[in-house]
This record gives sequence, structure tokens and C-alpha cells, in this order.
Amino acid sequence: MLLVLWLLALLPALAYAVRPRDGAVLAPARLAVLRAALILGAFAVAVVEAASAFTALTATTVLIAWIAASAAIVAAVLVRAVRDVAPAAGQPLDALREELRSRRGATRRTWRRTRSAAAAAPAWQWGLGCVVAILAVAVAVLAIGSSPNNFDSQTYHLPRIEHWVQNATVAVYPTEIHRQVDLGPGSEYLLTHLRLLSAGGGAPYDSAYNLLQYFAGAGAILAASRIAAQLGGGPVAQLATVFVIATTPEILLQASSTQVDLVAAAWVACLATVVLDEFTRPGEAAGGARPLLCTPAPHTDALYLGLALGLIAVTKTTGLLAAAPLLLIWGVGRLVRDGRRRRPCLCGRRPGRCSRPDASRVATARLATVAASLAVVALGLLIVGPFLLRMHEAFGHPLGPPVLRESIGVHTADPRLLLVNALRIAHTGLDVPLPFLSEGAAAAIGGLAALLGVDVNDPRVTFGTSAFPVAAWYPDEDRAAYPLTGLAVLAGLAWFAVKGPPLRRWYAAALAVAFVGFVCTVSWQPWVNRLVVFLIVLGAPAAGLLAAGLVKGIASSVADRRRRRAACALIASFAVLASLAGLLTVAYGYPRRLAGAWSVFSLTDLEERFVRRQKWLPQYEQAAAAVAATDPGTVGIVQGNDSWEYPWWVLLPDGTRLVALHSVVPGRDAPDPASVDAIVCAEDIDQCRELAPADWDFHDLGTVAYALPPGAA
Repeated sequence: MLLVLWLLALLPALAYAVRPRDGAVLAPARLAVLRAALILGAFAVAVVEAASAFTALTATTVLIAWIAASAAIVAAVLVRAVRDVAPAAGQPLDALREELRSRRGATRRTWRRTRSAAAAAPAWQWGLGCVVAILAVAVAVLAIGSSPNNFDSQTYHLPRIEHWVQNATVAVYPTEIHRQVDLGPGSEYLLTHLRLLSAGGGAPYDSAYNLLQYFAGAGAILAASRIAAQLGGGPVAQLATVFVIATTPEILLQASSTQVDLVAAAWVACLATVVLDEFTRPGEAAGGARPLLCTPAPHTDALYLGLALGLIAVTKTTGLLAAAPLLLIWGVGRLVRDGRRRRPCLCGRRPGRCSRPDASRVATARLATVAASLAVVALGLLIVGPFLLRMHEAFGHPLGPPVLRESIGVHTADPRLLLVNALRIAHTGLDVPLPFLSEGAAAAIGGLAALLGVDVNDPRVTFGTSAFPVAAWYPDEDRAAYPLTGLAVLAGLAWFAVKGPPLRRWYAAALAVAFVGFVCTVSWQPWVNRLVVFLIVLGAPAAGLLAAGLVKGIASSVADRRRRRAACALIASFAVLASLAGLLTVAYGYPRRLAGAWSVFSLTDLEERFVRRQKWLPQYEQAAAAVAATDPGTVGIVQGNDSWEYPWWVLLPDGTRLVALHSVVPGRDAPDPASVDAIVCAEDIDQCRELAPADWDFHDLGTVAYALPPGAA
């Protein structure tokens, strides 16, 4: 927990140092926190890449890096503090004291207004806030009290961290599981810092891993609520946005796991809120000072957009499907603004006395916009570039091996198949526990596919051998559907499209483009719901603003009782159902829950890790104990592409070196089986039997096996 506590201190300190000036943007405190998160995230990625370049990814290197970062942040805080209180040229000391007293008084008045507003809030708002608070505490208990037990984390998310630590570098290594080396490693880079700075070995070193997604969820909510404010939403809309996200089962489940979808969603939301700053800056600074047009638009936006873009790309490339249209809106918006600025203000003059622009001034502004856009892309490439170069070196393509691209991606431009892919993704995302409705909709999609002359499970738009439909309503972190949140988001975006300021329409268009891009690039799969978390987070503000509009309509439609009753019933039904869904998810969700037979309070550490495959635990324990009794220095691993490798890192003695005995990575040959001290296998028993030296003792336990040299047992 050391680095977690460390970051809890560094984040607000850095947020103070990088906070925007008063009156420059909406919700400046939230923006400051998001800026700090982007800087720290990019710093963590840079440390891992830089240390790996010198094969020095060790605890000492990471500790020195964070000490240096802490010193730099302290210096930045001191500089900002001095700048905030420093007297202007010629300002007497008495005037400075008066200014400080004025600021303290303003802070006290703001605090009093906040308390008064909270006290005057209706009971239903307090009720929603209480639901959010209860869910936040419950998920925190799950995150802290649970051991990592996500299926993919057992296969590749967490084993790759152990290989990096063992090799002191993130360079590509021999492995049977290609996802350990070719999927975006951004989230695991952050966990590597926790791993290296943790005390001791064995199971405790991953006790804080779940908190990364928990804090990512908090960051996503923070960014989404700010987006709601930027799109014109008041406190009610922002509260509704928070409520919608906080009660979504998939987000609640992921917030206590070691998946990566919430981390990617948080970076996408950070990028979105910085993009919207370009169009939502207040017209005047606080206190009625001179118009902000007297100063150029801050170029720091390009810095934070570049950091967000790089973090999205290095974490999960599907997030780029939303980043691309948002950045396009940002760039085009700046260019249009540059061309329409008829009377740019000369600082110190009133707007009415401003001079007209000339062609050279417009050209200079547009050139600056183009340069800022290129800087965003360059900074993003700087963050993700080392990983892409490794992929190109190892597989001849920056996006990894063909097996990765062919299994996940869409391989057709046939509009009929793309339509079927979109309908299946929508059906899985909106699945409900009503068989007649779920099965009827699936049958309709199958009938439409037959009518169009295509197979509903065409391999060009379907992952592997998966078959549509699948039940996705149950609160499982890999499949949980979004019936309430999804419908609310769709309704909000439709409302944006037909009513409201142009910025809302452009925002809705960006999300529509992102969804179409997702449909055209990602094949349907049973766990597709967790891949669209970033779209749900970005769409939640639309649902929040729609809810606020309904609340306002209820208050204003005094004469139309039917409309008021319908709106009240709709909002109340959604709030009750969403609250129940959230509470039941944390109580009985899978694979981490607070109540029931598999509660985190009733399982041991190892039982928690094997909740998804309980029958495997005795076999893993028996094999690990037999191998550990021989005091091995190096243990060879034999497994299939989807086998669980991480339990070996937990169960075998600390300091044991683990290496794969079969590799699918070109140019990375696995070591000779005779060179290791023992062999452990999971699932692929036949291959293990073939690889084990002929004179070794081979023990087949069913799903797990192990082999030892003669006389080692």
C-alpha cells in the first residue's frame, strides 16, 4: 500500500500546482485533479520504459524515480504558492495582506454557500448521494479485501508483470500466451510500480492491485461530471451523471478488479473534458476582469491532450475510437474560431475598441492550431512509441501478430454483416433477465440475418467459435449488460441530437462515430460489454442532462399533471431500479461479492483466487508443493493460450525463476526443458508430456501436471 498512500499525497499536491487560473475554466478543481492524474500516469509509463531500456526495471530505480518526482512536485507547489501570494510590481505589503485576507474571506463565503446549498437540497438528492456513497464504500471493501481473481489477469495481465520484474525489462520474452506481450501494457505499467515498491514477496504484493481500477473509476466519474457541467448541466445534472455511472453493474464490478477497461475509460474521459474546455471557457475572468480574449487560448491544453492520447493508446487501443472524433472536433473548432475572430481584443482596451484582424493574424493563429495538433499527436506517439516499436520488431507490425488482429478485429466491409454485428453488440449490451424479451430480440436478429442472406455467427464478425446469443444480464464482470444505463444514454444522446446547443450535437455525433467505428473494427464476442465501458462513461453526461431536464420539466409543468406524473414515475423507477441493481451487484456480483457462499469474508486468499475454477485449486497446490519441495532455481511452464499462469507465481517459493518452455513469439526461443529444475503444466498436458525429458518423473493430476528430474522427489 506504500505507493497508494504516496500517490494519495502527491495527487492533490500536484493538482494544486497545475490548477488553472481563477475563472479560466469551468470546475477548475476537478480539472486540476485530472491534469495531475495525466501527468503522474505519463510519468509512470515513462519510468518503466526508460528503466527497461537499460535493463534496470528494479525497485531501486522506481524508488529513486518517485523520490525525484516528489521533490519536483514539492518544488512546483512552492513556486505556485509563492506566485499566488507574491505582490505585484509596486504593490505595498499592506495591500498584499489585504488581498490574503480577502481570499480567506472568499474561501469562507464559498464554504458557507456550499453548506447552505447542501442543506437546502431536496431529500431525493440526498437519497441519491447516499446510494452513491454506500456503493463507493462497498466497492472499496471489495477492492481492498479481495485477491485478484479475474480470468484474464490469471492468464496474462498479472503474469506479464512478474516476467518484467524477473527480467528487469519490459522487452518481449518467450511465451506461449501471446497476449502477455502484444496487448497494450499501460495499466500493467502502473501496477508494476506497485509490485516493485511492495514489501516482501508472495501473495501480499498484489494486495493493492485492485485499487488501480477503483481510483480509475473515481477519475472517470470526476471527468464525466465535469463534462456534464461543460455541456450546460447544473448540479442536478452532474449528480445524475455520477449516479448513473456509480450504479452501473459493469463499472461497479470492474472497480474492484485487475481488468483494464476502467483505466482506459478514465483516460478517454480526461481527453474528452479537456477537448470541451476549448468551447466552454467563461467569457470573463472571475470578478469581472478584462475578457479572456485578451490572452491567447492556453497551449497547455495540447500538453494534456497529448498525454491523454498516449495513455489511451498504450492502455487499450479501442479508446482511440472515441479519442479520434473528439480530437477532430477540437482541431476543427480551433480553426473555425481562428477564422471567425472578427475583433480580437487588445489587452487593456474594451471590446468595442478592438481592431479588426488582418490576414496575417488569422494565418498565424491557424498555424498555431496546426502546430498544437501536431504536438498532441507527437506527444501521444512519444508515450506509446516504444511499445509499438517493440511490436514491430517482434512481429513485423506495430499492432502485433496476425493472430491478435484476426481474432479480435472485423474482416469485412459487407454492410449486411456490419449491421448484424451492431445489432448483436446492442443486444448483448442491453440484455435483460426477461427470457421472452431477450430471446425474442435475439431471434429477430437471427431472422434478419437470414433475410439478408448472411450467417448471424459469420466468423468475419465473430470472435473465435463464440455463438450468439449469450446471457449477459447477470452481474459478472466479463459480461454484465447495461439495460438501464444504456437506454438512458441512448435517450440522452437522442435528445442532444434534436434539442440543445450545437456543442451537445457535436458531442453526440462524436460518440455515434465512436460506436460505428467500434462496430466496424471489433467483432462481436460474449464479453463485448466490458469493451464498451469507455462509451458508457462518455455517454453518462447525456443521461444526466436528460434527467435534469425532466426534473426541471416536473417543476415547471404545474398545469399538465399527466406529464408531471409520467416524468416523476420515469425518474423514480429508474432511480429505484438502478439503486437495486448497484446494491445487488456489490452484494452478489461475480467473482467478488460481499454476501453469500462466495463472500470475500468467508473465503481464504487462495479460494478467492480460484473462485472461477474451484476444482483447479487442489491440483495447483499439490503440484506447487511437490515442486517447491525440491528447492528449484528455475521452473519451466507449459500451458495453452488461455491457461492460468499467475497461480504459479503465487504458489511457488519466492525467488524461483519461471520461464515458458514453448514460445509463439518469433525470434524468442524458449529454453531447453532439460535446463530447468522442474516443469509445471496447466491444461495442455499432452504437450507437457512431450516436452518433459524422457527420464523425468511425470505426474498427471487432471488439469494440472508436473515433472521432476529422477530422484528429485
